[in-house]
Amino acid sequence: MERLALVWTHLNAVAEWLATSWQRGRRTRFVRSFLEAWQWGISALVRPVPTLQRAADEKPLLPALWLTLLQGFSLALGTRYAVEHEGLVLSLLIRNLPSWGWVVFYALIFPPALWFLKAAILNLMAELLGGPPRGLSLLATTAVACSPLLLVLPVALLAVALAEPNLNTGFVGHLWFIFAIGIHAWWVVLTVVAVRETYRFTLGQAILTILLPSVISVLIAFPIYLILRTVA
Repeated sequence: MERLALVWTHLNAVAEWLATSWQRGRRTRFVRSFLEAWQWGISALVRPVPTLQRAADEKPLLPALWLTLLQGFSLALGTRYAVEHEGLVLSLLIRNLPSWGWVVFYALIFPPALWFLKAAILNLMAELLGGPPRGLSLLATTAVACSPLLLVLPVALLAVALAEPNLNTGFVGHLWFIFAIGIHAWWVVLTVVAVRETYRFTLGQAILTILLPSVISVLIAFPIYLILRTVA
């Protein structure tokens, strides 16, 4: 009985220590921002417009960085897993990476870099169209707008588990095809909403803000291509 009492005392002490550590951890900015990232992501999936409005006003940059890393890992790992089971993927870069190590490296480096670059370019376009300078707000809202990509890895795992024999055939394969296209379309729509809510633009202005960089890139790249082709 004494041994049982002693074991019970130790278990209570460990449980109390774990509870105290958890409460202390929740108060740290690092852990709190990670938890907040999930809250922002889930909220964006169920209530996108109010969530993006709030992100533009509150500018939760640290949770936004966590969210960018989380969606980057989900997209990279889920896409690569689908590729190995012959599923449709829209990212040729992830498809052609030589190993899983490169996939992890891509997930750590590429999404955050693209996040900053995309926000900078879209903010410039928005200001050219008469919007206020709200770069930090756009940085937050574009990260939250990527929340649908959190679904890529869990859906890929589920689809492969149910697919027979792979994601290139059968009913599950057709569902994966629809999902692969739909998740990116959802992402684009939320990005349009993010721009609209950040700058209080009309829908047309928001779409133009997103399309202009592509148009300008083509107008610059095409003459360069012609010159290089002529010289070569």
